[in-house]
Amino acid sequence: MEKVSPNSFKLLNTSVLIENQETKRYLFSDGEPIKGDRGAEGGWKASSGFESPKIVGADANYYNRALWIIHQQGDNFIIENQETKRYLFSDGEPIKGDRGAEGGWKASSGFESPTVVGADANYYNRALWIIYKSGDNFIIENQETKRYLFSDGEPIKGDRGAEGGWKASSGF
Repeated sequence: MEKVSPNSFKLLNTSVLIENQETKRYLFSDGEPIKGDRGAEGGWKASSGFESPKIVGADANYYNRALWIIHQQGDNFIIENQETKRYLFSDGEPIKGDRGAEGGWKASSGFESPTVVGADANYYNRALWIIYKSGDNFIIENQETKRYLFSDGEPIKGDRGAEGGWKASSGF
């Protein structure tokens, strides 16, 4: 894997679809667009008075909510949803130990991976991402938690849009 330099990344500041290679699902922002200034929601957890909407894997680009704009932020990237203006944001604890030491991502493995949400601001640098080139594809890693962006759930079946919406979609 080779870290992608923001200075040479050709997809900066343009609308992109982010598709999981295995499930073929698009990264998708649920919930309301942000209102007011960045940071006005005061956090991303329910304890802050506002719980940020989840990011899910959808079978299609419903209402342009699967379109993302990748911005340079120093040596890293901020990934902003074009429609909701929310930042891709990693919740939960940073990984401990070697990659794979958690043994899985579902609660049935003894560990449940934290969620990815759409936040209105870059709280504690958790909306900063590192992009790695891996063959013809990319791996996206959160700068703070070191967790990879990961699509849970079943691969799409049939044509894009056949599921008829995203409300039952699994998370990223």
